[in-house]
Amino acid sequence: MANEFALSLIILVAALLLARLLPIPLIYHPLSFYAAFCRALARKVHPDPTRASSQQRLSGGLALFVAVSIPLALLVGLYLLASWPPLIDVIVLLCCLNWQPYVRQTEKIIISLEKSLFSLAKTQARLLLLRDTAQLSQMGLVKALLESLCLRFSQQIIGIMFWYLLAGAAGVLCYRLSQIASQQWSVKLEQYQHFGQAAAQVQQGLNLLPYWLSTALYWLQRHSRRAPTLLASKGATMPKAKLGLLIRLSQTLQVSLAGPLYYRKQRVDRPRLQQAYEPDIADLRRILRLQQHQFNLLLLCFAAIAGLILFFNLG
Repeated sequence: MANEFALSLIILVAALLLARLLPIPLIYHPLSFYAAFCRALARKVHPDPTRASSQQRLSGGLALFVAVSIPLALLVGLYLLASWPPLIDVIVLLCCLNWQPYVRQTEKIIISLEKSLFSLAKTQARLLLLRDTAQLSQMGLVKALLESLCLRFSQQIIGIMFWYLLAGAAGVLCYRLSQIASQQWSVKLEQYQHFGQAAAQVQQGLNLLPYWLSTALYWLQRHSRRAPTLLASKGATMPKAKLGLLIRLSQTLQVSLAGPLYYRKQRVDRPRLQQAYEPDIADLRRILRLQQHQFNLLLLCFAAIAGLILFFNLG
């Protein structure tokens, strides 16, 4: 049992390093094709957003089941045919990991902002943001990117680590596929307000522990033991784990976050997390550094634990 856990840690570390050193471009990434499949499936089973909300929710639940069960069945078939199952685990992890392209895209946005190419930066940010970017100021764009990077890192790195160690390749595949489905059928968009409820609720549950773990990591990275003053104005409610993560990021960076935003020209009010400073370009580099430190720390911990297990068992 201990040796199997050590092997899982080694596979996870190897996959994370490969995904970082040899990232797959987003346009060719398997998850991009899966996202296109989710959109096509939604057009097929959800042609009329004016239907009764109960019918839309039922269609959304069945669509999520189909979207996740087909790849999962293929994975089971691969395991039955594979002579060395750990290789399948590595392939699944590489297909689920696509964090590095987002880091590179963020670096391009930072360069554009530093060169005062604000229109170009907003165009580049569309790859990272679902919200409307046309009306965003530079501060609003930076704030949106900080939130997106925080949540994506938690979902695409911390979440994958957690669910792979807890439930193996099948668990992490279900987690990642339901996440993509939830993004494509976002309840923030009017046509998916009811259809996307099932995917959103599944993702909210699956992200609960990864968000808590991310919150703890940002807490360890705080500069001051005294939490800065935080004021939250009224707005639409957010899941507690997600709100807690954004609050911790706001306190760690000591910049204001959240507040109202627009999706398809529709205003969505959210609590504003007020700090003494407003975010600027330098904070984008700060969050990338913080996340890189988290990534390195977790890799070292996993490698050390795997090494200790093998040392004591083989010794």
